[in-house]
Amino acid sequence: MQIEFYRRKYGRGCRPHLSICIEGQHYHIDSSPANYGINLITHAHTDHYGQRNMNNSKAVASKETAAILEAYTGKRFSGAVFEVGSRMKVGKVRIKTYPTYHMHGSTAFYFKENDVLVTGDVKDYSKLPKCSVLVTEATYGHPSHVFEEEIDKLVKIASEKPVFGAYPIGKAQRVAEILQEEGFGFSAEEQIERICKAVGLKPSDGPLIASPRNLPRYGGGYVLTAQRFYKWPRITISDHLDYKGILEMIEHCEPEEVVFYHGKPSKKLLEELKIERIACRTLNDIEAV
Repeated sequence: MQIEFYRRKYGRGCRPHLSICIEGQHYHIDSSPANYGINLITHAHTDHYGQRNMNNSKAVASKETAAILEAYTGKRFSGAVFEVGSRMKVGKVRIKTYPTYHMHGSTAFYFKENDVLVTGDVKDYSKLPKCSVLVTEATYGHPSHVFEEEIDKLVKIASEKPVFGAYPIGKAQRVAEILQEEGFGFSAEEQIERICKAVGLKPSDGPLIASPRNLPRYGGGYVLTAQRFYKWPRITISDHLDYKGILEMIEHCEPEEVVFYHGKPSKKLLEELKIERIACRTLNDIEAV
């Protein structure tokens, strides 16, 4: 079957991410709505544009993603929803969905008849299928981004009831789950609490989970991230694969081609794939129409 990757022109630039045309059916991946085609939303983070698709009846997202978007925006999601792991027919094409464990509801879309896998952001690639074309992320696509998570440190400090700075969508819910699994409760800022409740996490007495930008209100705290630019003490907790993890995911999926549609793959990463005779493209290589 014929497959075409393209970007939608918008002003002097392009609409977010990319689109795929399969046998005349258009799929816009983590992008703003169009007046044609179907929007596939891999997860609820704002840089993947689910919030722009709340009134889009031709948007598709997992049930958890839709619930998070509704809690975040206060609007009803008008698109179609599915359970992660289910099969569905979207337009003319059958798609199988897989978990990526990046956050609640995060989903990879596998176009089986075309052997194309669109992952969105990935934390755990173990459930992903093999494919010929892998459309994926490179948030930590530089070899300097190799890290180990510090969950033990998080748990140890939790008994002091500190303030944990975590991104309100996704990271905050993962931290809440970790705290509950380790026998702690958690409290949260209003927006974070609302999103936690949307995925079945109920606050109680425990460490406060706040947006990192609000830490000055509380006299400081710990930022939970693998990023290095915050001034506050850091505990390494990431919802992405690191550099080594990206390479391991690619090895696991065994693609003939990789398309990096989110993040910035380094020259080193692209060179490593070429050495393995894996074709690779970035958004800069995708035609804008």
